[in-house]
Amino acid sequence: MFFFVCEYFNGLTERYPELFDNDNGSPSQSQANFGKKWKSYTTIIDLANGDLQQIDKVVEEPLEKCLLFLSYKADKNFLESLMHKEAMKSIR
Repeated sequence: MFFFVCEYFNGLTERYPELFDNDNGSPSQSQANFGKKWKSYTTIIDLANGDLQQIDKVVEEPLEKCLLFLSYKADKNFLESLMHKEAMKSIR
């Protein structure tokens, strides 16, 4: 029984090195790998507002509904960013 528990734990440490391995490399390397590793999951987390309890609800939603909502948020953020930049220009 102990052998199986150890094997299971070793499998977990290999699948989740960021939790069990303290040597994560350089910050720039970590930043570059983050988006590649988590891109789809980041979308789900964004839709769930970072709430673990909401993830199941999010993944049950139709994909088109989720993509439309995220597109809206992206356009809104872009527009707000442009408006902020213009406001900052007028202050100078």
